[in-house]
Amino acid sequence: MTTPHSPRIALFGLPGAGKSTTAALLRHALEERGERAAVVRIAAPLYDVQHAFHERIGSPLAEDRQDGALLNFLGSHFRRTAPGFLLEDFRQRCADALAAGADVLICDDARPVDAGELSAQGFTLVRISAPDALRRARKSARGDRTGGDDIHPTEAGVLDVEPDHRIVNDGDLAQLERLIASLLADLNGDPVDGRLGAAAPSGERDRLRSLFDRAARLITPHYAENRHQIGAVILTADGRTFTGLHIEAMVGRASVCAEAVALGKAREAGATDLRLVLAVRHPKPSEEDRRIRPVPPCGLCRELLLDYGPDIRAVIGAPDDLSVVPMKQLLPSKYVGTKWNTPGTAPAAPVLRHG
Repeated sequence: MTTPHSPRIALFGLPGAGKSTTAALLRHALEERGERAAVVRIAAPLYDVQHAFHERIGSPLAEDRQDGALLNFLGSHFRRTAPGFLLEDFRQRCADALAAGADVLICDDARPVDAGELSAQGFTLVRISAPDALRRARKSARGDRTGGDDIHPTEAGVLDVEPDHRIVNDGDLAQLERLIASLLADLNGDPVDGRLGAAAPSGERDRLRSLFDRAARLITPHYAENRHQIGAVILTADGRTFTGLHIEAMVGRASVCAEAVALGKAREAGATDLRLVLAVRHPKPSEEDRRIRPVPPCGLCRELLLDYGPDIRAVIGAPDDLSVVPMKQLLPSKYVGTKWNTPGTAPAAPVLRHG
């Protein structure tokens, strides 16, 4: 297997060791150096189900909180029912994060059982540890709905995995930042400009084509003349995708663009770091050319998407010649109003904790 050019870092350790905190500081340190880092989580599907469950029973989880017992159950059930799903889904989201512009991928919820596959995918394994009493205190202080099981099968074998690097998180944040700086110095393989690395351009065309195919698969079964003609996909920094279907109304101005529908789904899921949008058009039965083709966002969608994703880019071109252009370039003189506290900046969506 060819090792990916884009650096990949996987953090593993027992609950409370500080994986999520380390990932956040690591991402900040990389971005301070000009690196675009994306945190991609293996267990993202479990958190989606957890969120949907608590919403459905009328007891939504507070921001940055978990139901550890439910996640343990879901993890076991996913792995038993569809053994390869979590890692294959993770692999796809990693590819999507790279398509969204990430230079470095960070996984902050690696498990020992996944170490071999993560190594095969090109991840550097970093074990985060802390004294047991301190780790348990941190875990308790998180205020989760229920606590996860430290001896759950997916947590087993932490000490059996030989990591590429180790971080002992037994001090304050300043100490952890110093350890992260040391880790980055060890990982830095580019003596020319000091960057940890950059996404290889060789796979970009394939990743964009995969995104196009996804949008085409959305619109194909749902196409209805004068009702549903456009399908759209929005990609976030962490590799999550949100789809939308154009809804035509009898009164034209009541119609809703596919990009707006996808944006609503992204905001509902707490996604704020919007990076890429791709819309496709299905031909009408009367048209000779029966190919589904990419279409640039309309003017209204350009305004709307820039309201919620100031750094978002659009995929345009032909199916076999896709390119990416900053939305700001498609709308050089965006309207700036006074509805929000900071003109031109959308209020943040709720942040859903993923580990």
